[in-house]
Amino acid sequence: MNPSGGLRWHWRAWRSQRPWQGTREHLAQWLESVQPACDELLLLGPSAGWLLPSAFLARFKHVHCWDIDPFAPFLFARRHGAALRAAGVHWTYQRGDAWANLDALLAAHPQAAVLFDNLLGQLRFHGPSSGPEAAAHLAAVERRLSRLHRSLGGREWGSVHDLLSGPGRLAQPGQEPSMRKRKLRAGAPLAQDGWLAGLQPQGQWLDHLTAAVFASGTTVYDMAWPFKPGYWHWLQAGWVAARPVKR
Repeated sequence: MNPSGGLRWHWRAWRSQRPWQGTREHLAQWLESVQPACDELLLLGPSAGWLLPSAFLARFKHVHCWDIDPFAPFLFARRHGAALRAAGVHWTYQRGDAWANLDALLAAHPQAAVLFDNLLGQLRFHGPSSGPEAAAHLAAVERRLSRLHRSLGGREWGSVHDLLSGPGRLAQPGQEPSMRKRKLRAGAPLAQDGWLAGLQPQGQWLDHLTAAVFASGTTVYDMAWPFKPGYWHWLQAGWVAARPVKR
């Protein structure tokens, strides 16, 4: 079972549709700004697509979904199937580990854009949680994530993922940080970013190891996600246009 998915996750997502509505709207706004240059999409780790807008998926002719969660295909079909059928989108959902099989998936769909949907920030949980094996796992995840933009060079791709998460509370109800657009700067420490100040962050927040997923200079969007009462996730989203690979 995927430690970041399963029935507990789907139950929480279903019950949280109202408090998550603002985050869903921010994601839709970001995706409206994306102009895909191809008509095929590899959608990796979407679960049931609880936060994804069907309208974005309907812009493609072919959508290939991959997730390790056994409940995801059925629930994704319930949420998005009717809209995709109405738009004439041919879509499939395969159960499998998209991260472990990434190279094979890219080779099988050389013309497809790629969207990692809340997958990359969960990879730290897919290994040992204590001891020297845990430290080695985290180091390997961070290393591979930092190389991802190079391995996808020349391809159109995007990701929305957890950057940090932790406890906090709003200074005033309804005053969560608005979505922010910015360009990444190499070496800018997250600890000095005041964007989340309105949440009054408490204690030490968890690093999801995704700070180097996008190359410096990439335009990204920051979003505050009220994951559960008193606990927030800092989501980062970005889309990279296809460009020639330098030889």
